[in-house]
Amino acid sequence: MSPFTAWLPVRSERVSDLVLKVVGAGTASLVNGATALEDALIDQGLLVMAQTSKLGGEKPGSVVQLRVSTEPITSMGNGCDVVACVDRLGLQEKWFGLQPGSVFVHEARDPEVRAAAVAEGVITYPVPFADLHRRCGSRFAGKGFIAAGVLTYLLGIPEQIVRCRIRPHVGLRYFDAGVGFASAHLEKQDIYAVPIPAAAPRQVMLDARQALLVGLTIGSCACGPVCAQALERSPHEWIAAHVKAAWGRVSSLPHRTIPCLQVYRGPDGDVMALLGAADPSAVPEHGADRQALVLVAADMLDAVRLVGLARQVRRAKTGAMWVVVDEILASRQQSVSVEKLVKIVAEIPHDLENKVSPPPQSLEWCPSAEWDSEPGAKVGYVAWGAAQGVVREAVALCRSFGLNVAALYPKALHPALSLELEAFAKTIERLVIVEPTRAGRYTQFVQTWTSLPALTVMPEPGQALTPMDIFMREGLGA
Repeated sequence: MSPFTAWLPVRSERVSDLVLKVVGAGTASLVNGATALEDALIDQGLLVMAQTSKLGGEKPGSVVQLRVSTEPITSMGNGCDVVACVDRLGLQEKWFGLQPGSVFVHEARDPEVRAAAVAEGVITYPVPFADLHRRCGSRFAGKGFIAAGVLTYLLGIPEQIVRCRIRPHVGLRYFDAGVGFASAHLEKQDIYAVPIPAAAPRQVMLDARQALLVGLTIGSCACGPVCAQALERSPHEWIAAHVKAAWGRVSSLPHRTIPCLQVYRGPDGDVMALLGAADPSAVPEHGADRQALVLVAADMLDAVRLVGLARQVRRAKTGAMWVVVDEILASRQQSVSVEKLVKIVAEIPHDLENKVSPPPQSLEWCPSAEWDSEPGAKVGYVAWGAAQGVVREAVALCRSFGLNVAALYPKALHPALSLELEAFAKTIERLVIVEPTRAGRYTQFVQTWTSLPALTVMPEPGQALTPMDIFMREGLGA
């Protein structure tokens, strides 16, 4: 079953790709309710990406977005299949991602919901969130748990696998109220249902902070050479133990000039991680230290791997080592393959405190970018950080329509990749820099490093970049 908002026309019917949003005035219960859904879906063998953000403008509300798929996903995707709005805040938004056949769950006491928030043809389900919340006890902000219960019923997720993951315990009665109301009063009109894959790969949810702390700890932890085996046996316990151990070994420092950013210094002293950077030039040593190595992570596994690589390179080179996680990734969680995480851990040797021994040849850092090229490509995209996932899906979309496109995915920001960018530009007709935000800093770097003529794609004001932004740009994709 493919949803109405599926934007890859060549996808087979066995693929399910759902984008869900839960919107409301609070944050904690929305996130906690969504987390229970995430964990349940992962245990069913589905791949999940989650992101929390604020409503646009001056509104105090939050949006928790989940993308659920049976196949690997690298971005939050495009469009939206299901929106659950637990109060009036979300009605102030125009949900452009919803199209005929999509689902809008809304407060039952709002008679103007259709005109206020959704287009004609969107399927609506009225739910008395305020009344249910009052009956369960208004002292606890539990509407997010009520929404989780309603979505559990509508999506056909086994109730018990979500219920057993509700935290804190007080949220159970709100979750039960949502499931109870939906099963008794909502007549399902849409086609959306969560599939159960035949083979469930082992996965864990990882956020950016956990990824950096784990990367800074691997190799100098107490596990010794059996670290990878311990991860394979008990992945959740392994992550919890390594994150806890990291807080005793990793220094957490405020950024020199931007207080909202977080800098983590590893136990070896020379490797640092920057969490939540909107501007890659926020790295203090960038441009000042000619020996600095600055790497930019594209996802959670990438963050773990790059931190591990930086720590090994630091044994053979001088200068600061930085791994940057941009502000988009900083707000995300992502299901990661236990098998892939085990492989990364197994390749990182222990005793990283030893500065004399050189890094293994197989893992010695080479500042080269990943190429995804096609003969006769007209357009070539270059992206760093979170934008790389968007570009990967946009490239697949373009190729599904018969367009010849190419992509370059650099990991290093410093030292400059001038020669590699120039070599890539010779294989295409138009070079396009894809920016994750409207700051345009990566385009400025490329213009500083080279004399290449380059176009820029960036998100609309107040919006996140999507694959469709790239595909629909005239002359660049479609």
